[in-house]
Amino acid sequence: MFFYEGQSCPVCGQHFGETDDIVTCPECGAPHHRECWKREGHCHFADAHGTDQQWAKSEPSQAAASSATPTRSCPNCGSKNPEFAEFCAHCGRELDAQPDWSSAHSAQPHVNQYTPPPYGGFTSFNTTYRDPFGGVPRTEQIDGVSVETIAEVIGQNSGYYLPRFYKMSRSGGKLSWNWSSFLLSYNWLLYRKNLLWGILSFVFLTMLEVFYSYSALQLQEILETAGRVLPENTPFLLWIVLLSTGVTLVVHVLLGMFGTYLYMQQVLRKARKLQNDPDLHYNQNFLSTGGTSFALGVAPNLLMIFLQYLFILFTL
Repeated sequence: MFFYEGQSCPVCGQHFGETDDIVTCPECGAPHHRECWKREGHCHFADAHGTDQQWAKSEPSQAAASSATPTRSCPNCGSKNPEFAEFCAHCGRELDAQPDWSSAHSAQPHVNQYTPPPYGGFTSFNTTYRDPFGGVPRTEQIDGVSVETIAEVIGQNSGYYLPRFYKMSRSGGKLSWNWSSFLLSYNWLLYRKNLLWGILSFVFLTMLEVFYSYSALQLQEILETAGRVLPENTPFLLWIVLLSTGVTLVVHVLLGMFGTYLYMQQVLRKARKLQNDPDLHYNQNFLSTGGTSFALGVAPNLLMIFLQYLFILFTL
């Protein structure tokens, strides 16, 4: 999604293209070509900052937008939302009901007459269009950061995470169940470039797995070699096996409950740096800090395989 479609640089007057190198003013949000910004040394609208004449992004009128774009009404507050929104932009209520096409397609087609699919559907695969903002208006902010900037940092699957960030920010809640975080734990955190919590959970869960494996092997040897009388350390080893299993499950459940919140805090930190530092190194390199990384996601598994290989190699 190109965020500056229809906008033009205030310095050179050229319309922005999808491949243009663009920076935004941290004060008013006005977009500039990077070279034009450097040539002027400041925002083109710097003299108007803090006044009623400062730059503001032009948006279509509410009436025109509502007449041109199908909407859905929130069952809680009645506000109009984009057709495929998951959450209400006004109250944060989840929009469970699917769009009703009966009124738009009430007329019965003639026999053998081709009927095009409703907006957002593709005949071959019946694929539904996904709004990269998840129904959150582009003009909204989450904790002082524009949703456009947050969507840039999230990258893949922004339409899923943005409405959840928006709802948690408005309600002040931290709980939002995430199956990826529950099942994949540190793999998901590292895939989303949450290095701090990804590394901490990897180290902690790996230590629990080591305790479990060592204790389980010791118990197996005892049960295979002992007679009717078991050694005194048998209950202790059994407790380690049970506790390590239980704690591992608890950690996965906690990550499932709070994984999205932890990810939101990380995204907001990066988005603030990107929004407030348009011309320095963070903006130039944000693609390496935002988005996702498959390599980071599988790195723990590759590390474990390598360590197991070394262990086998040195014990032969």
